[in-house]
Amino acid sequence: MENISVFIAKHMGLFYALASLLIALTVVEVLRAKRGRLRLRPTDAVLLINKKNAVVIDIRNTDAFAKGHIIDSLSLQTGDISQAGKRLDKYKSKPLLVVCSNGIDSQKAAATLATQGFNAFVLAGGIRAWTGADLPLVKE
Repeated sequence: MENISVFIAKHMGLFYALASLLIALTVVEVLRAKRGRLRLRPTDAVLLINKKNAVVIDIRNTDAFAKGHIIDSLSLQTGDISQAGKRLDKYKSKPLLVVCSNGIDSQKAAATLATQGFNAFVLAGGIRAWTGADLPLVKE
């Protein structure tokens, strides 16, 4: 134990670098774990929709939405998310499942909705993961 304190005293710069690295890794892992809780696999999304009456918000463009979307989903453009509060107020008590084409754009939209007080989740992998799991889409 005495050797460690001598080493730290002689190499203070290395000790601070190690401490900074450990703090940064801890912060990154906490953020990753928090984000992972909000990302749902298609099977978990189905359970959320069926058991908790989740509202599906599809943020893809209208052409992609028309080609195929999850049943009863609402089409809402990415740019409209910040003003969506009034339109979605009636769903405040329900979980929201935000869907995009690949699961990337929906993360930012879900974060915006969460700051507005919604319980927002993301479909991990987006519509691609949904169809990859052989789950149905409704076409207009």
